[in-house]
Amino acid sequence: MKTKLAPGSKPLSSSFGIGQLVAAATALLVAGCILTAFQFVSLRQSLVDDVQVQAALVADNVAAPMMFRDQQTASETLRTFRPPPYLMSIMVYDRQGKQFAAFAASGAAPDEYEVARLLASGSEESLSRIVAIKPVEYRSQDLGHVIVIASTARVWSGLLRYDGLFGTAAVGALFVAALVILKTKARMAKAEARLDYLAYTDPVTELANRRATYDTLAAQIIMQEKEGRQLALLIVDLDNFKAVNDTAGHSAGDALLRMVGEILRSVVRESDVVGRIGGDEFAVVAAPVRDRVEALTIAGRMADAFGRSFDLDGQQVFATASIGISLFPDDSRTLSGLVSSADIALYHAKAAGKNRFAEFRPEMTLETQRRVRIERELRRAMECGELEVHYQPQFDCASKRIVGAEALLRWPHPEDGPISPAEFIPVAEECGLINEIGRWVLVRACSDAAAWCRATATALTVAVNVSARQLVDDGFIGHVQEALRESGLPPEQLELELTESLLMEDVDKALEFMNTVRSLGIRLSIDDFGTGYSSLAYLQSFPINQLKIDRSFIRLLPNAGYTIASAVIALARGFNLSVVAEGVEEPAQLAWLQAAGCDVVQGFLLGRPMPGLAMHALLQLEQVESRIDAAWSETAKSSPLILRESG
Repeated sequence: MKTKLAPGSKPLSSSFGIGQLVAAATALLVAGCILTAFQFVSLRQSLVDDVQVQAALVADNVAAPMMFRDQQTASETLRTFRPPPYLMSIMVYDRQGKQFAAFAASGAAPDEYEVARLLASGSEESLSRIVAIKPVEYRSQDLGHVIVIASTARVWSGLLRYDGLFGTAAVGALFVAALVILKTKARMAKAEARLDYLAYTDPVTELANRRATYDTLAAQIIMQEKEGRQLALLIVDLDNFKAVNDTAGHSAGDALLRMVGEILRSVVRESDVVGRIGGDEFAVVAAPVRDRVEALTIAGRMADAFGRSFDLDGQQVFATASIGISLFPDDSRTLSGLVSSADIALYHAKAAGKNRFAEFRPEMTLETQRRVRIERELRRAMECGELEVHYQPQFDCASKRIVGAEALLRWPHPEDGPISPAEFIPVAEECGLINEIGRWVLVRACSDAAAWCRATATALTVAVNVSARQLVDDGFIGHVQEALRESGLPPEQLELELTESLLMEDVDKALEFMNTVRSLGIRLSIDDFGTGYSSLAYLQSFPINQLKIDRSFIRLLPNAGYTIASAVIALARGFNLSVVAEGVEEPAQLAWLQAAGCDVVQGFLLGRPMPGLAMHALLQLEQVESRIDAAWSETAKSSPLILRESG
């Protein structure tokens, strides 16, 4: 995938190059001007000093000839000085201002007016020459003046050489700077390309990432709205991806994600954009689409593409996906609205059993809002103690005497009335409250069962359901031990119910859990047996105490379903397990189960779920009835004639 910069932005490297060279050249020019000025001042001052020295030397050497008015000796003295090339003229004047001796280059001798002006000013400095005037004295006697005139050509030639050297060095420096800038620019361009790639591309699948996908969606919304066309957003979420990561490792999970990305790109249209927007979540921006039917067709192709196995390092993995679909502009006209609608549809696809796609419908929003409300108020219910534990009694199938009870969670909402566990338990599972709720139910059930035992001297078994989250909670066994210890309930009177599908999600983990529980003396039961997919080999290795036949099979009795029910009872007998039939609502069902040899039954026929106090009262009533029956039996044995006559 080719990545793009955000709209309105341009690479920093594109502005890096000529501007930096111009800035460097300007800096060198300013520095050169400053250094040239400094060099000019230095060279000129050096020349001034030299001229002053020359004038002083001449004045000292011509003092004697001037004392004796020996012009010839003075002229020879000037010639023997061999003045340097920069000296234009050396002239000696007496006290009356008449020239005594002179040495001058061709055309460099000043006229008498200029000499008078120079003698009057005392010195002169200009860009073209330097004039130094020194008095000639002998024993404090003024004999005249020496005028030395020097050209500044030496200054300018020295300055020219200096500027030439500086210019050469500056050009070399700019050349090196240009090479460095070009190399830096190339590195910056490469780094920017990498950053741009990381900013807009998912590194695992090389698809558009969340930002790039949503940027594309935003741009497509604007484009399709202008053209009066529709687009579809499809959010794809892999089912049970966590199991792949946990069992095969994260590298295998990444490989699966790459394969999923390739599959999605292969089944969508060339104009559609596929992106990865989360851990195992993908999005497809299908634009344009003619209508909802075309969007559903794209989703159908995507769902069909997952109907095969994936080879992950020699391990065959089956991965399915759930898909949520929203349509612009029917479902929403905004990016956030489309994403929210597709998420809601995805949630309903998951809730409907996964491995399917669902299109957004307005009523889904109400359902989602209710789910959010239930989650919020479920937390409040936990804090305020609104949840209750009810108990459905379990009866011996032959004698119909109470032998146990199943703990069932109930929520009598103060405004909405009773909320079904089928509605709020999945919410508790999803939001992570189930562990806290499960611990509370466990403590309450153990406490109530222990209280019944103390009050009625009846050792009943209390069954508590275990959720998937509790099974993988490392602290759950500790919570069970704590509940037993605090309540005083014997371990053999606590029964933990596990669903068949729950055990098969991770057999090794389930076996470890069950062996630990059984070592504590706690009973284990498989709930809803027959609805899952456990094999006989697994069933034989599970250290369980009983099976519960699912109510869906009991409901068919006695006219149908007896084949499966009979098989389950026979299977339990073969494994030396007891059998519980739940959902018994008709006398004919109970009669069939009694004849088939079922051990325990529960259902509305014999007892509905009830609060703990009602269960306590029921046990006391049964205890009284047992005593009456026992007394009546004793009476019958001792006075059979009286009983016959009364009968």
